[in-house]
Amino acid sequence: FFQFLSLKSGQSLIGRYTDRFKGLYYHFCIVHLMDLVFGFDVVRKPVEEYFGYAAKYGLSHLEIDLIRGHSFIETFDAERINNLRGLSEQFGISLSLHTPFTINPSDKIPTIRDTNIAYLQRCVSVAHELNATHVTTHVGYCLGVKPSKQKALARLVANLKQVLQECRKLEVKLAIENVNPMPEGSELFYLGDSIEECKFLLSELDSPYLNLCLDIGHANTNEGPLEYIQKFGKKIINVHFHDNNGKTDDHLDVGEGTVPWKEVAEALKRIRFVGPFVSECFNSEPHEAKTALQKYF
Repeated sequence: FFQFLSLKSGQSLIGRYTDRFKGLYYHFCIVHLMDLVFGFDVVRKPVEEYFGYAAKYGLSHLEIDLIRGHSFIETFDAERINNLRGLSEQFGISLSLHTPFTINPSDKIPTIRDTNIAYLQRCVSVAHELNATHVTTHVGYCLGVKPSKQKALARLVANLKQVLQECRKLEVKLAIENVNPMPEGSELFYLGDSIEECKFLLSELDSPYLNLCLDIGHANTNEGPLEYIQKFGKKIINVHFHDNNGKTDDHLDVGEGTVPWKEVAEALKRIRFVGPFVSECFNSEPHEAKTALQKYF
C-alpha cells in the first residue's frame, strides 16, 4: 500500500497526504483491528458466576480479587482451577489475580515477611495453573515516620527478588500497582505511592517479569495519570480505571471527577496499550463502566 503511494508521489495530491494516510492507517490498525480488552475486578461473588454476564456484554477479562472468603487463595485447589480454565476457554475470557491490599512483603518481622513472600509465590503458582495473564499486587506499607519508607523499600526489593524467581520459573508476570498517598500527618505510609517509588522498584529489580498496573484513580490523587503513562510506557500491562476529585480515592464513575479521560486515552493509544482495562468504578455495573470509558477511544 505504502509502496503504491511512494510510486505515485509525483502526483501532488497523494504525495502531499502520504504521511496523513499512514497515520490514519496505523490508528485504524491499533485501535480498531486490535480489540480493546475490557474487564472488571471480581469481588462480590465467586468468579464462576460472572462468565455469562461478562460474555453477554463483551467483557473479555476477569480480575479475581483474592480479598474475600470465596476467593481466598486456599480455595484454588486442582478441581477449581481446572473448572476455571475450562470456563475461560469456553467463553474466551482471560483471567488475572489481584492480591489483597493488606499484603506487605516489606514487613521487617521475619515470620510475617516470610509468610507474605510465600503467599505471593503461591499466587504466582495459581496464576500459572490458571493460564492467567498476570498477578497484580500492592507492594505494602510501613508504620512510623516518613524516613522509615526508605528502609521498607530496601527490604521490599530484597524480598520481591524471591517472588520474581518464581515468576521467572513459571513465566508469570507480576504487576505492581501504584497507590494513592496517605494524608499528611499519617503514621502509615503506602509503598509505591509515587512515580519515584515505582520507578525505583522497577529499576532496582529490572526484570521482564515485573511490570506496572496503572491505577488511573490513584495516579489522579498524586502526579497524574498522564505522567505515569509518559514515564512507564510499555511497562504498563494492566489498567484499573475509576475517577475521583484529585484528592481522595473515591472510585467514582468515569467522567464524575477530574481525570482528563480524553488525554489519558490518547496517551494510552500512543503506547499502543489495548488492555486489559479493569473497572473499579463502585457506583456502576462493569458493562456501564466499559461504555463510559470506551467512548474516549
